[in-house]
Amino acid sequence: MKPVFYVTFAFSFSLVFFSCGSTPKSELQAESHLEGQYSAQPSEAVSIALPPKKEKNFFSGIPEEAVNAVENGSPESINLAYSILRKNAEFYTENEKILLNTAYSFMTILWQQEKVSFQPFEGLPPNPYTGAIESAKRGIYDESTGSSDFLTLVLPSLVLVTSETRKDYYALAQESLSLALKTNPESVVANFLQGVLLRRQNDFENALPFFKKAFDSSPQTVETCYTLADCNFKLKNYSRSYELAKSILEKNQFYSPALKLCAENAFALGALEESELYVGRVLQQEPENSYFVLFRAKILAEKGDYIRSASLLDVYALTNSDSREYLVLRTKVQKDWNKNMTAACATIEKALSLYPDDTEILLTAASLAGETGSKINGKTAGELAEKVLLTDSTNVEAMKIQVNDFVSQKKWSEAYKASSALVKIKDIPAECIFTHIDVCLASGKNSEAWDIVSSLYEKNPKNEAVLQNYIKVLVATDRRSEASQLIEQNLSGASSKMKSFFYYERSFLQKNENAVMVDLRSSLTANPRNKDALFRLYQIYFNKKEYRKAQYYLKQVVAISPADESLLLLNAELETLLSK
Repeated sequence: MKPVFYVTFAFSFSLVFFSCGSTPKSELQAESHLEGQYSAQPSEAVSIALPPKKEKNFFSGIPEEAVNAVENGSPESINLAYSILRKNAEFYTENEKILLNTAYSFMTILWQQEKVSFQPFEGLPPNPYTGAIESAKRGIYDESTGSSDFLTLVLPSLVLVTSETRKDYYALAQESLSLALKTNPESVVANFLQGVLLRRQNDFENALPFFKKAFDSSPQTVETCYTLADCNFKLKNYSRSYELAKSILEKNQFYSPALKLCAENAFALGALEESELYVGRVLQQEPENSYFVLFRAKILAEKGDYIRSASLLDVYALTNSDSREYLVLRTKVQKDWNKNMTAACATIEKALSLYPDDTEILLTAASLAGETGSKINGKTAGELAEKVLLTDSTNVEAMKIQVNDFVSQKKWSEAYKASSALVKIKDIPAECIFTHIDVCLASGKNSEAWDIVSSLYEKNPKNEAVLQNYIKVLVATDRRSEASQLIEQNLSGASSKMKSFFYYERSFLQKNENAVMVDLRSSLTANPRNKDALFRLYQIYFNKKEYRKAQYYLKQVVAISPADESLLLLNAELETLLSK
């Protein structure tokens, strides 16, 4: 009797085949098989794995092209998905309805300026996709969707667009969107939401490439264009931002966010007339928009139209007289138009009390203190600037004010140190370099002053400011012949301001007092407010003990800088001498 072998079959998505290995055994196997009595030895069994089963997902059975189009999420792709799936309502499957409702939500939440060509389905059973969308509409980040597919990773982040009140889900959103972008790096909706997430965290530099990718894939979509423009504006890429914002208005001339962005960009680029036109268009749509009422006042002040600017400031003050922007602009108008330094100082002091750490207000106060020679809230210009530099050590405006404050106090060692740090910064204003030249001369560093100014003059000899500084250094370094020759060459055709300068500098080259006095008076004839010439005449008469004449010129200097404490002390000294 032949032995019987028992075989157990395990079903785990693989089949088991049996082989005997030799021809006789194969023949026996075949014979036994026919008899139904033979089974292979267990030790001879070989398992051969079948190809892995493709995992089914919720949208299996729907044309892959339609699913991919919805996952891309652009308006063009969504319309493509709808055209692929379009049929009579009764023939849609449940998962098709959910997919199209997801597409509809992308259109109505993200791309609100686009027309939707289909309507959502009602009465769908509970599911992660619809649940995430409804949560987002209520301002909730839905953590329960899991990560079963691309859409469950992306949909919770719709809350970034529907609500700005919560921030506690950012880490979760970042993780999910990163996974989604690994799955589909070309998705417009995933790139767009990643950009929004980074923008919400003020990380505009890293947001920019995501917005750019979304825009490049869907350039006709208003929202992809606008967010890219706005991100460029935040990064001070004003020309690119302006170009993008204007392209939106070519297709939608009443789109308010683009109008506002055009106004801001035009102002930043110095196109004040264009900026005012855009502001006017915004106010036509939103006449009660106080921000743009104030913005218009700011533009008018920049244009020197102080009457209309002051009128708009009065209107704005009725709604918010404590606004930081209002207080800064009111200070400017009081200083530049009313010439009321007392009122300007009082206004900026109020601003400092309300916003003690605000950089713009600190700089405005420091600038005003430096210009008037007075203290604001008990602090000098340099002290106010120092507060800015504690948190922003390379703030050019604060560094300029600090240097000028040291110069006004004749603290040349401190001025040289601060000015040397300033001129190392790339692309600083030319005036900073000219100030550094003055500081070098006053600090006895004539060689450094000469090296700087000779290089500037070699590159741009026709520039008036460069020429002035070059002649000034020639005189200070006793290069008398070259200085005299340059003055004579340029004197006859010069403007009044330049003639005044030339005569003043030439006075240092004269060999007798009479010639010096003639040049100084000629300087004042060309420009009666030449402070340097006035002060030098005061010094000459003071040294000659002709105090009445000295006072005549000093009072004119004081009139130009009425709050300069050093001048007031000199004037008080003269008063004492004259009273004796």
